Amino acid sequence: MGAVAATAVAAPTRVSLVVTPTIVHRGGLVAVRGNAGACPVGDTVTIMSRAFARTHTFAGVPAVGAKVRARHRFHVSTRIPADRRPGRYGVNARCGGGNFGITAHLVVLK
Repeated sequence: MGAVAATAVAAPTRVSLVVTPTIVHRGGLVAVRGNAGACPVGDTVTIMSRAFARTHTFAGVPAVGAKVRARHRFHVSTRIPADRRPGRYGVNARCGGGNFGITAHLVVLK
């Protein structure tokens, strides 16, 4: 009889993206957190939204960065500019050259 070898394979971690609060007044602070999936610990998640300040950009869209930490989690806070036009804005993220493929939403009020 032959021996059977089994290899444990970890289930892929799902990406997530959460914006808190989802409704904010201009000039207010929002937190963005989530799980970066297969993006390695230490890498940077680039989070993009036209609601953000243009301090940094990615492909012409305002962006903020967050380091991937233990269990592939990330977290960053950013202030919405006081002159941002009220409306509903999408928030996307990418890491390691790939887009997360999900969109969170943020409503900016006067």
